[in-house]
Amino acid sequence: LTSQDVLDTALVLCAREVVDRLRAESATQVTALAELADRHRHTVMAGRTLTQHAVPISFGVKAASWLHGVLDAAEELTGLALPVQFGGAAGTLAAAAHAAALTGAVAPAKTALDLVVRAAAALGLAAAPPWHTSRATITRLGDALVRCTDAYGRIANDVLTLSRPEIAELSEPATAGRGGSSSMPQKVNPVLSVLVRRAALAGPALAAQLHLAAAAAVDERPDGAWHVEWPALQLLARRTVVAAAQTTELLTGLTVHPDRMRGTAVAAAGDLLAERRSLAAPGSDAVAGPDDPGSYLGAAEEFVDAVLDRAARYRSTGS
Repeated sequence: LTSQDVLDTALVLCAREVVDRLRAESATQVTALAELADRHRHTVMAGRTLTQHAVPISFGVKAASWLHGVLDAAEELTGLALPVQFGGAAGTLAAAAHAAALTGAVAPAKTALDLVVRAAAALGLAAAPPWHTSRATITRLGDALVRCTDAYGRIANDVLTLSRPEIAELSEPATAGRGGSSSMPQKVNPVLSVLVRRAALAGPALAAQLHLAAAAAVDERPDGAWHVEWPALQLLARRTVVAAAQTTELLTGLTVHPDRMRGTAVAAAGDLLAERRSLAAPGSDAVAGPDDPGSYLGAAEEFVDAVLDRAARYRSTGS
């Protein structure tokens, strides 16, 4: 083995632990979100686009949309390949093959390749051709981590907006000593969502660093591009694991305020139902319908069912 073989394989072993932890968090998140989506499939609230009231939705639809993103991220994790890096000095296994020849092996190259397979199996990793300067293993891992923080960040953004006092449709789980202000005793800051949002905003730049390093790889082993991966991947992985745990805590302890949601929707019914009125024939009340926002939810329930079906398949198969 060369030094890069040792370090790349060590990175993959660490990455496996990261992926295992994220998949465990994903399983809990999927269960929590499926419960929210099902429980609130009839909880009417105002849909918002470009910060303004749009049409009515249910909170079940919103939770199902969150669930859709978490499932996308979880499936990305499931599909990751985690191979060993065994290539020798320049990716040819020349030393291993030569050592096999010295011991009298009939097919030294095959003996060297068999050694890679056996060593990979002992480590619980996949055997693969050397990838010293083909860094898709690392960039795919980085992309999967960012897919996770993207999904977590979207949830955190919604919670931050909907927990504003003037909206007050959601509340983070309360924990003694968390979220207080040093000078404003009335405040309970949504700390979990703030921290998750921080990780989501920082993740893409770290993944971009991994892609830049991959694009700068040269010769049979890189001169600096490989080395810059280490801190970027370490920081991205750590932040993603922490954000995953925070998102799990947020979802499992989230408080939904259905009365507040419906009250806002009813008060804004004139705006929320404007689209339906625009579709009515002049002078006709048949298409316009009642002024209840809950009467204009389209295929919301079918969408919730479809995502819940996807979640059930994920829970049964892990993919």
